[in-house]
Amino acid sequence: MYTGEAEIQARRRMLAVLLDESRRVLDAARELANLNSALVVNDQEGVTKALESLHLAISDVEAFRRSLSRQLAEVGSMLMNREDMLRAAYTIETVASYIESISFRISQLKMSSLKKSGITDDFRILFDQIIDIVSKTNETVRALHFNPSKVNDLIQSVEKAERQMDEKYRSSITKAIKEINDFKELMLVKDVLERIETVSDLSLSLADLVMIISLGM
Repeated sequence: MYTGEAEIQARRRMLAVLLDESRRVLDAARELANLNSALVVNDQEGVTKALESLHLAISDVEAFRRSLSRQLAEVGSMLMNREDMLRAAYTIETVASYIESISFRISQLKMSSLKKSGITDDFRILFDQIIDIVSKTNETVRALHFNPSKVNDLIQSVEKAERQMDEKYRSSITKAIKEINDFKELMLVKDVLERIETVSDLSLSLADLVMIISLGM
């Protein structure tokens, strides 16, 4: 392992990159909500702007993950929690990938018909919940960088947010099955809802990884 100041500096650099990666995922989550709002009111300019900002955030996430991977490869096994930190970086990137896939799928939905079913209201709530859970997860990463002792307390808020999303996911699935008559549209809505649920699960998994990293610091 690195010893003394060298180890501390190496860990700080890598945690800073991990925090930047997490921050850009949060930006992507916010743009996803903006995209949904623009689609609902058929604001094409807003749609274009949200998609461009979202894709830029995703690109930054990928760049930060690659940077962290290179840095971890350089230090090899000399740094504690190297594997957990790498798993955390890939988990963040996977969250970003799901957010991007959700943005594509909601862009293919017929929002005018979905308004009648009330599913657009569910989407709005769920996208706000994505922002909430990704923000809370980002706070655990920030704590890892600045105050590792707070990680455990912050993870409890992530767990609570995950439970709330799970409840909303189940009620939204039930509503979709009941209210949407078009089979193709129902399958696409179901796919979007399942991907939202996956983002929630991945956020909780990331929080658990952050806890593991904090225990080794």
